[in-house]
Amino acid sequence: MEDLVIEVEPRESTGKGANRRMRKQGLVPAVVYGGGKETNSVVVNRHQVTELLKTEKGRNSLFLLRVKGTKQERHAMLHEAQIDPITLQFLHLDFIRVSKGQRVKVEVRVVLEGEPVGVKAGGFLDWNGRSLHLECAAESVPDAITANVAGLNVGDHITAADLVLPEGVKLLDDGHKMIVTIEAHGAKEEEEAEAAPAVTGEESAEPVVIKRGKAVVEEGGE
Repeated sequence: MEDLVIEVEPRESTGKGANRRMRKQGLVPAVVYGGGKETNSVVVNRHQVTELLKTEKGRNSLFLLRVKGTKQERHAMLHEAQIDPITLQFLHLDFIRVSKGQRVKVEVRVVLEGEPVGVKAGGFLDWNGRSLHLECAAESVPDAITANVAGLNVGDHITAADLVLPEGVKLLDDGHKMIVTIEAHGAKEEEEAEAAPAVTGEESAEPVVIKRGKAVVEEGGE
């Protein structure tokens, strides 16, 4: 499989002002780190990275970062992307160095295939698990994991352990994690009503915010 190449240029200027000027020129500030080497500040062409990263597969791909005008190159994966909430353009990218064959941890989307017979019979599909946490070689990250729901009747379900993973891909989630359930209309509302605790006073709790990265490299890699 041909490498997905991203051309990078060394970045000498840092700071908010310098980054704003780069973005006006169609460039995106980025850093490359990991692999037992120092962190490098670089810039990449916004149009090029947008085309490569606009798909879910692109986000989990192994890239070949090539320094413009030199023969220097290194494989890396996208670890984090900062995106402008209004323009949806990339503001900053973090790449982490990896090698082919190196095991990485990624989050991959789940896609559904088929129409459940239980839905045709009047039930509804409750899609609980829309992604899986997996471990695999850096160059073998799947685009998506397919769940075939065509044969499911009302009351049937699919768990993470039921899904077929490509060879060499390891499931990191609990195998009992629910992916899809076919419910009878009204059943879920009744369960939630029975499980709801009685409110005896004014209680509140701050939500826990969990930051979700794209690729985490196993220690011990290059």
